[in-house]
This record gives sequence, C-alpha cells and structure tokens, in this order.
Amino acid sequence: MIAFKSLLWSSIRRRATDGFSVGYNIIFPLLMILVLGLLTKGLFDGEVVTSYQYYGVVFVPFCLFMGIVTSAYGGKDDAYANTADRVLLAPISVSSIVLSKVISQIIVFTGCSLMVFAVGAATWQVWRISDLIPVTLLYLSIAFMIAAMGTTIGLSMKNFMQIKNILNVPMTVFAILAGCFYRFGTFHSGLQFIIDLSPLTWVNRSIFMMMFDHNAVMLYGVCGIFSGIGILFTLIAIIFFKKEAYGDGELPGYEK
Repeated sequence: MIAFKSLLWSSIRRRATDGFSVGYNIIFPLLMILVLGLLTKGLFDGEVVTSYQYYGVVFVPFCLFMGIVTSAYGGKDDAYANTADRVLLAPISVSSIVLSKVISQIIVFTGCSLMVFAVGAATWQVWRISDLIPVTLLYLSIAFMIAAMGTTIGLSMKNFMQIKNILNVPMTVFAILAGCFYRFGTFHSGLQFIIDLSPLTWVNRSIFMMMFDHNAVMLYGVCGIFSGIGILFTLIAIIFFKKEAYGDGELPGYEK
C-alpha cells in the first residue's frame, strides 16, 4: 500500500504539472467557449440555450476525450524519465503501477473539467447547482474510460509521437460529428446513423436531455457504459503488462 501511495502521488504531481493536462482541459476549452460563443452568438438568437451555454456543454467532454493523448503519454512517462527500471526493481505489483496511472489521470482530468464547469456556471450561466452531481459523474466516467484506454496504449507503445498523431484523428472526427464545433441537425437517416456513431453525440444528447427535459436516464446509462469500458481496459493493461515494453522508449527533447 505504501508503494502504491508513492506511485499515485508521483503520478498526480506529474499530471497536474503537465502542460498537456492543464492546456487541453482548462485553457483550451475556456478559450474555445469564449471564442465560439462570441462568433456564433447571432445563430442562437431566440434559442433555448445561448451560444456560450451550448459550447460550455459540448466542449468539456470533447477535451476529456482528447485527454487520451495525455493518458498514452502518462503510460509511458516512466520510460521517458528513465525511472521505469527503478519501479520494476522495487517490490511493486503490476496492478499498483497501472492503477496509480489510471487513478491519477482520473483525478486530474476530472478536477480540470470541474474548474471549467465552475467558470462556465459563474461567467456564462451554463450550469445550475442541481447539475453538479450528474455532470460530475459523467466527467468521472469519461475520465476513467479515457485514462484506462490511454494507459493501456501507452504501456504497449514505444514511439509516443507516432501514436499521438493517430489518436488525434478519431477524437476530432467524433467531435465534428457530435457538433462540438458547429451545431447541425439532419433528417437524413443515413447521415443520422453516422452522427450517432460518435460517442460524443450520446454524451451531448444526454446532457441536454438532463438539463432541459429533466431526464437523466440516458446520462446515467452513458456513465455505466463508459465505466464498464474503463474497467475492461484497466484489466487488459494489468493482464497484458509487459516489463520490456514498459521500460522501453525514448522521447526526443524529453529531459531525463
């Protein structure tokens, strides 16, 4: 337990001081909500939601999904920092290594998202107090899934720069389909099917349904699915953990 706590606090410090974590999950969403909210303000005249409220809802989940890049990096940072061998030689279990990475990322990602939640509630009236618990659970489930998936990928990869470019593509496609950059609707069944393939579509839909229809059934269902995926990938990371892959890897420009 002492070894696990040491690994956990070390991972939390790394993620909390990591420019990717802070940039992607606090600065970037706040800037995008401000800019897109201002640019599209006229398109939301007469609508139930304002432009700031709309982007305040849809951008945080997107940034959490983009956190898979940070998670993959976090899964490999022991090798980049030249500390992997020391961890492997210590009396630390594989489950402690994996769980410390996953839990630290969940804490930091969710904490950053709740900061944006607070700013959005105070500045643009995006949220109500009653939204805090369900939205926090949603953020936690997304963070869990992304942390587990990213850690699993990170522990099995060698070249972070190559995998980073690959991971960015599907996340951006999911965001476009879900209307994170530009809101659009369709009555075409084929196009609607494609839109519904994006998990962010269901995330955004569940939030708006909770906010305006006072129906959180879909939101809690999404939380359950994402949590199940998170558990699955955490188990995969533990079961298929390979010491050679964990300790192997270099990142150009990384100061050891």
